Amino acid sequence: MGEMMRNLCIVLTLVFCASTASKADGFDGSDNEDTYRQCVAKSARSTASMLAFQVMQNACLRLYRQTSALSDADKSYYLCLLRKLPGVNNDIHAQMAAKACGEPR
Repeated sequence: MGEMMRNLCIVLTLVFCASTASKADGFDGSDNEDTYRQCVAKSARSTASMLAFQVMQNACLRLYRQTSALSDADKSYYLCLLRKLPGVNNDIHAQMAAKACGEPR
């Protein structure tokens, strides 16, 4: 139980940092910002693996804040990550799930 609480505290700290960093980097606050935050929050709740959380957070960033720079293949890759990584609770399984999605183009 103590390990789970520690992981939860780490994840919540990262979510807070991600949300405050988004204001500092000059993002204009459009609807994509809310969607991005929801995506990150959902990712934080859905895994105990820090690696899985970081990969999902990056996928959220790419899909909802940097989407104009992505090809359709890239979007499919990041969506795949968001489908496969929830529930992953260790880094080895996170690597395996991410590898199943292939590589971004």
